[in-house]
Amino acid sequence: MISKRLSMILSMVEPCEVLCDVGSDHGYLALAVLKKGLAKDVIATDLRHKPLQHTQKTFAQANVFEHISYFLSDGIHQVNTNPNTVVICGMGADLILKIIKQDIDRFKIMTQIITQANTRLPYLRKEMASLGFEMTEEKIVKDGFFYIAQSYHYIEKAIELKEEAINFGCLLSVEDDLVYEYLLSEKSTLEFILKNNPKSKKHLYLLSLLKTRLDERVN
Repeated sequence: MISKRLSMILSMVEPCEVLCDVGSDHGYLALAVLKKGLAKDVIATDLRHKPLQHTQKTFAQANVFEHISYFLSDGIHQVNTNPNTVVICGMGADLILKIIKQDIDRFKIMTQIITQANTRLPYLRKEMASLGFEMTEEKIVKDGFFYIAQSYHYIEKAIELKEEAINFGCLLSVEDDLVYEYLLSEKSTLEFILKNNPKSKKHLYLLSLLKTRLDERVN
């Protein structure tokens, strides 16, 4: 049984030939992708030996020895196959962007890139758009914390996002109880920020926008 976070990410994977899971940890996602037939082959990468060994153990325990490749790699830098889909989840936005930027030409030709940042999500959305990657889907799940994942593809031109899209992505347009709960928590965060910096135009605007959208949901 995989976690709610990984189940959400799995639900976003489009069928492909080769999927690469960057920073695969124990390999649960890569194994689930293979078992569900979402990819013909999967690649698991990690920067360190021990996590990669955990992944190999997971596949061995599942008696799966084919259609899986392991790479000790910084992102996809040392991977000698071009995957159609790459999953980069469970790390900070800065590291996700470093992985993408250092192999930007390879990422541009991919069918799907799935990200899930543990920090600086607005920064990730803004930078991905400026690099020419369009967000096609965004999902949220709560498993102790809120986890938000995005699906991207390259469209050959930079995208300038509005402040609301940078901070809330596609979630403002989603009618869902969990999204409502998340937006309430974001409202509390903005109110806390404004207590210390009451003249911040950016945060005043975002709070006003959020209050309007939350009121619309109630009414």
